[in-house]
Amino acid sequence: MTFASPPETIKDPDQALPYATVIGDFIRIRRMSSMAPHDEWMATLPDATEVVVDDEEGRPDAADIEKAISVVQCRAYLGKRAVQLIAPFLPGDGKWRLLTIDFGAEARRYESEFLMCFAFVPVNSTLSRASPYFEVGFSMATGARAEDTPTFNVTVKAIVGIPFPLP
Repeated sequence: MTFASPPETIKDPDQALPYATVIGDFIRIRRMSSMAPHDEWMATLPDATEVVVDDEEGRPDAADIEKAISVVQCRAYLGKRAVQLIAPFLPGDGKWRLLTIDFGAEARRYESEFLMCFAFVPVNSTLSRASPYFEVGFSMATGARAEDTPTFNVTVKAIVGIPFPLP
């Protein structure tokens, strides 16, 4: 997800009603990507983090919802691991803000189970379109079995936006 083209809520009379889950109500959205416009579902957590899952026959993908619930519950740990990888790119004082957890088309594009998207907000500043922006892709370890505790390999998959703070 980029700041340049935010998702558009579908205002079609045939649109499905919000889909309630334990992490919030998902609404159907239309997103642009390099692949083509497509429908996905998005919920907004109380801290304003967006969670995006695939559309499956007019409703949120059940497998994505199940993964999203687990990831949301441990996002502090996963986010800390991701920030350890990307923090060296931006030395300086500030905070990393988790913007999106994406299980949809963008995650597939980077061959990931999901992406955690962060923006860096320097001290005495606010989040803006010029904030440095990083996406960190998580994927299941090769050879992991379903009955095993999920193990995610953390890799920086993309750097989008302005990679260094402005003077």
